[in-house]
Amino acid sequence: MKTKLFILQVLFVTCTLSSFAQKPKPVFSISAGISNAMYFTDDDYGEDNSSDIMVGPMAGVTYRIPFSKGWAVQPGLFYVQKGGVEDLSGYGESVKFKTSLNYLEMPLDIYYSKRNRFFFGFGPSFGLGLSGKMKAEGESEKISFGSGEENDLKSFEVGIDLLGGFQFKNNLFIAVNINTGLNNLATDDTYKYMNGYMGIRLGYVFAGN
Repeated sequence: MKTKLFILQVLFVTCTLSSFAQKPKPVFSISAGISNAMYFTDDDYGEDNSSDIMVGPMAGVTYRIPFSKGWAVQPGLFYVQKGGVEDLSGYGESVKFKTSLNYLEMPLDIYYSKRNRFFFGFGPSFGLGLSGKMKAEGESEKISFGSGEENDLKSFEVGIDLLGGFQFKNNLFIAVNINTGLNNLATDDTYKYMNGYMGIRLGYVFAGN
């Protein structure tokens, strides 16, 4: 009787360990690409405005943690350049302003892939403004981040992230994400300022065996 009980216990432990071994393991990835960024403004006069697209760099890492078949939580940490380009006309002249904003961004996506090929994701993102500058006619001026009236933009940004892409058999992947800021970053109450961008990245997944 004791021998049969011992065998059953061994079989149970073996099956349990086997199920754990077959469960997908967390995977780490790196990627880099470009951000197609723009910003949106709205003032007290009801004038909505959006800038032209500015292309900048982006790069970062993700850590995918499976929790169900095909589903995972995928936090990431990225450097993203946001901002935009705007032409302002006056007195018969046109001046081009280029705003570059450097962010450290953490998306927290719910990730889905049926066969580790096409994948999709969505979730919140949290950004921290690091530095910035505005260029016009060969001159530049720094943009400061902070919560005070003396600052140009608030440093903390909350957004929503949409993700899609394809992973190849050699673990290379291409990903596209659309990110839109949700909170007003302007420190001046007379207008609103929000960021948005579309990122295109090429990356590699360090898949566990």
